[in-house]
Parts: sequence; C-alpha cells; structure tokens
Amino acid sequence: MYLPIFRGRQYELLALEEEVQNNLFATSLERENQIIPIVEPINLTTRLSRTINTFIEQHSYIGIIFNPKRELTDVTAEEITAFLSSIEGNNDYVLPVIYIDDNCNDTFSTIVNAGYQVERCISICLEQSRISQALGFHNNTDQFLYTLVGESRDFTRMLAGTVGSLVLCNDRFNKLQRNSDYAHNVNEFFSSDHLYFSQDHFTGYSDYSIVGNDFMMGGFAPRAVAIHIIYMNSQSQELYIRHFVSDSNSDITNPAGKFSEALYKLIDWANSEHIDTPALCQFRQLQSEGRYPGLGTIKKLSIQQHLEVVYQYFQSLQG
Repeated sequence: MYLPIFRGRQYELLALEEEVQNNLFATSLERENQIIPIVEPINLTTRLSRTINTFIEQHSYIGIIFNPKRELTDVTAEEITAFLSSIEGNNDYVLPVIYIDDNCNDTFSTIVNAGYQVERCISICLEQSRISQALGFHNNTDQFLYTLVGESRDFTRMLAGTVGSLVLCNDRFNKLQRNSDYAHNVNEFFSSDHLYFSQDHFTGYSDYSIVGNDFMMGGFAPRAVAIHIIYMNSQSQELYIRHFVSDSNSDITNPAGKFSEALYKLIDWANSEHIDTPALCQFRQLQSEGRYPGLGTIKKLSIQQHLEVVYQYFQSLQG
C-alpha cells in the first residue's frame, strides 16, 4: 500500500479530487498494491468537503487526520468530527488518522463516539520519543488498520505485532531554500520504498510526495519557477525526481515567461525519454496553448504525476 500525506490546501485537494475520478485510489481495504491518500486538514473548507464527497461517490478511501499538528492549525478533533458529520457516507470511506501525541486518547474517544470503526483507524508515530506512548495507547485499543512509523529499527523492534500493520513513512523530498537552487542538481534519486517495503517487513510505505513535510502558510513570488517531476528509472525501477528550472531568474517579474522556460525543458525531456502520463499530457497541452496556469496548478500537476507513476507501477504488478 502507498499512503501519501498531504496538507489540506486547495491544490493538494484538487489533485486528489481529480485523480479519484480517474479511479487511482483504493476501493477495497482487502487488496494490495493500492493508494490511500491521507489529508491533514488546515481549514474546514468547502473544497475539503467537496473532495471527501467525491471520494465517497467513487467508493474510494481517504484518510483524514483528526488531530492535526498545532503549529499548522487550531482545528480540533471535535470540529473535524462535526464537519464530517454533515457529509453523508463519511463513516464508510473516511479512515480516521491519529497522531500519537499528548492528546491522542481524547482524539480517539472523539472518533469512537462518532461511530467510526476502530479496525479502520490509522495512527502515526514518527518520533522515537513517542514509541512508549504508542505502545501504551495501542495496548488499550483494538488493533488499528495501519500505523505509520519512521525508518529507525526501534519502531519495528518495539511496535511490530502490537499496533496494526506497520507502514514506513519518510519525507523523501529534498527541499531547497530557493527554486533556483534545484538547477544545480536537476536529477536526483527520490525513493526505492515501493520496491523494498515488504522485504523490510512493512505492509506499505508513505511520504509527502513532491511537497515535502515542511509547511509554509503563505506564499511569495519566486525569482525562479521549478517544476518537480517524479519518474521511474526504467532499469532499476527506482523513483527519481527531475527538476526543470527557469533561466531568467534575476527578479520576480514575468512568471509566465519563467514557466515557459521550465516547461520547454520538461516537454523536451519527456519526449526524448518517451515518458507519458495524464499529468504530462496536461503539461503538453499548456505548452501548445502557450498558457501560464499559476503556481498552484503546477504543483497540482506535479503531485498527480507522482501518483500516476505509482499507480502505473502497482498496475504492472497485477499483470
């Protein structure tokens, strides 16, 4: 299983909403090689409600974090529960997700009181200092569906067999301070987790896609435009990330021109490598129209590219 984590912002949600209509996500909790996205709500918006509704309409599963990090938002588990209660069918396709934190027992009580099934819950424990707390928490509950953990062996050594199926979670995106910095290393290794998670005794893997775990509430006009594209190395089957960066980066003017420069490099590379996905088709369409869609849409398409590559890989395993 692949369980990518996204913050509940507009273009992340749009990426998921469009892809669930393309049947990219899990419609069964019994089958392997599926994608279940997890969303950490920042605000309880109409867009979030619409995205969840679309998952329900498509009979697809989506994880929602009920105790989002305090440094990201003031939204509480009670407010999330009330928000979801207005969405018909949410108990069937929303998988409650809980960070192991100081208030996780209260969050879990809120989830249970709202009628969610314990065996469909997911926990996240990424701090080694929280392992003992995770053990205590799970010893007092029925087994969860999954627990996302960090890469340290301490997690598997201490939690295996007690907290539900373990999922490896890491931030694989090498986030740099400035977009122009990506031009110094345009092709990077991204991840081989999809190849080896089962050998490492995990049920699945998780990451933060091309967004990364760092969160910035506000945006600013960048000097450079960078397009981040995940692709699969045809020989090793490992995932790589390629960065396409604009050239005219001396100031913040003419973002459309900067995008055109980066897009030309992307399409030239994709055509030479014979790489094709629905997301790349949309990039090609933008080039043919000479249209600048805005930075949010660029991020949305880059997320979709990553999801589509993983989906294609999972499809190949099923013959």
